[in-house]
Amino acid sequence: MSYVRGQYVRSQQDWAVDQERLRHDQALHYIGEYALFCLMWTADDNAEGLVGECTVCATNRIAQAYGQATRNKCPGCFGTRFEGGFRALIVRPAIFTDSDDSQSFTARGVVAPEEVHLETTGDFRVHSGDYAMRATGERLQLRVPQRTTLRTGFGTPHQREAATAYNLTRAAVEDQDSVAYLIPPTTQELREILSRTGATPPSFADVEVIRAPLIPEYERD
Repeated sequence: MSYVRGQYVRSQQDWAVDQERLRHDQALHYIGEYALFCLMWTADDNAEGLVGECTVCATNRIAQAYGQATRNKCPGCFGTRFEGGFRALIVRPAIFTDSDDSQSFTARGVVAPEEVHLETTGDFRVHSGDYAMRATGERLQLRVPQRTTLRTGFGTPHQREAATAYNLTRAAVEDQDSVAYLIPPTTQELREILSRTGATPPSFADVEVIRAPLIPEYERD
């Protein structure tokens, strides 16, 4: 507790953030499941010089003119237009809701999207277009996430210091012919990876790939 010119000012309570994060993480490990998250490169990453353009499909005149890949199923960028396609492959605990069947009219005709909500740890940044892969073999495209922060004192809360459950998002199951199924590992390998037992928690260091910070420097605020 402190006073400035006779006014009460809240003191920073770091323990409150730590306790809230701990509760979220305990719930994720207790009732959740392991999922492989594929974080794709974005145009902002390219602008920051973190990644170059795909040498397979983004170097011709059409790609340069329209600013997008000429092939959605490009094996070099997986439709992102940027070299390698993804910035990171990481395994994290996650809680998924049950899926609901529905129908909607799109440019491709009548489709039956299968959407779920999921929550995972807050140590990485999710963007629309990223993917989550489950031990069932399903691959889901993530939507715009919601930010949850805990204010503990005077000032602006930032994700690294105050986020408790940033990655709370919707996800839609991808069709089997989607480009998502070209991203490694294969479905059989994915099931084996996410079904590991033994150590608590098991190690996934041999399958994780991190090519850039999980929370980009230009997005930390």
